[in-house]
Amino acid sequence: MKSILITGCSSGIGRDTALAFRDAGWLVIASCRNEADCEAMRSNHGMHSVRIDYEDEVSIVGGFDATLEITGGQLDVLFNNGAYAIPCLVEDLPTDALRAIFEANFFGWHTLTRLAIAQMRQQAEGRIIQNSSVLGFAPLKFRGAYNATKFALEGLTDTMRLE
Repeated sequence: MKSILITGCSSGIGRDTALAFRDAGWLVIASCRNEADCEAMRSNHGMHSVRIDYEDEVSIVGGFDATLEITGGQLDVLFNNGAYAIPCLVEDLPTDALRAIFEANFFGWHTLTRLAIAQMRQQAEGRIIQNSSVLGFAPLKFRGAYNATKFALEGLTDTMRLE
């Protein structure tokens, strides 16, 4: 059975993607930032769920290790998805808030992706899907922080593709 780790599964695209892959017969590990949401994925949707908070490196490493325990050491697909926005004018955006959103929407993705790449190289196979945003190509006003993280993610992902 093919395995997939999907982040940001507490709602929206992450949850819908997890359910679709589960229904297609995949072994899905649905990660959420909050343990209560992980428990809801387990009890309400009958799937494995691990806690991964992109702003907490310990949870990223722990969630990835737990994923490998669930899958028996094989991960076929990483689907990076979790992110959030801070809607406001750039001039009103506190620098600390910008740092925090970069941690969640960019640096956390990088940490998890590096773990997945190492595992997939060891396996000699695997795929990483970066579910970014159109706002990584075309900015929208009042979304400066989100736009910036997604532009950065697109640049990093394009570089990884070349490498």
